[in-house]
Amino acid sequence: MIQIDNVSGTIAESLCRKITSNLPEYFGIPEANEHYAEGVHSRQNFAASVDEEYIGLISIDFPYPNNCNIYWMAVLRHFQRRGIGHRIIEAACIFAKEKGATTMTVETLAPIESDKNYLKTYNFYRSSGFSPLLNLKPQGYEWNMVYMVKTFFNYPLQPKI
Repeated sequence: MIQIDNVSGTIAESLCRKITSNLPEYFGIPEANEHYAEGVHSRQNFAASVDEEYIGLISIDFPYPNNCNIYWMAVLRHFQRRGIGHRIIEAACIFAKEKGATTMTVETLAPIESDKNYLKTYNFYRSSGFSPLLNLKPQGYEWNMVYMVKTFFNYPLQPKI
């Protein structure tokens, strides 16, 4: 059975590092990985577990009171495509809505980059209710990114059972 827990920054950092090393095709920039692993300490973190082993993580922040942003998210390779990512997002959405947010955003590699792994990521977010809002190329980035948004209108405060 999948359980979603609100976890400390220490647990989130350890899990972020574990998942990052498990998915090098997504997390191939050591400096960025270190930045994210340290960054989870100052954010709200939810982890998915199976048989008391943490296997997935979402780290969120609130850049504005009405918006929740996904700072970092991933699930261990062996547990992907089982609905775990959707469950983690659902828990984060419920928490964010309780805090007064009306939207959730995420930034990922834009589909125009044609990276097969990140096309999976983009499609995952689309299947989780996110819509592309705009493409951007932040200063210093080599790649085009897509900024995506999910609205909470009519979103339940309790998870579906």
